[in-house]
Amino acid sequence: MVAKVLSYDSTSRRVTFLVRIAAGRRYAPHRHAAAEERYVLEGGCLSGGRELAVGDYHRAEAGTVHHDTSTDDGCLLLVISSLQNEML
Repeated sequence: MVAKVLSYDSTSRRVTFLVRIAAGRRYAPHRHAAAEERYVLEGGCLSGGRELAVGDYHRAEAGTVHHDTSTDDGCLLLVISSLQNEML
């Protein structure tokens, strides 16, 4: 996974970044400290039990857990998230 930070708010500890996940990779399970938003720019992924493709948006509420973030063919995501997420 390669990430490029676009914006960081030190007061809210929220970050906006681009993340590229290589084909066949998974992202570690995590619990959201605050709402997380994802927008698919390239490729596709499985996120929150849903198949997402280019142009799809996914929002995960605070306290929810992502167990299944993965991609078969690789993807590029725009993500807005908390830096206080708990890795599981």
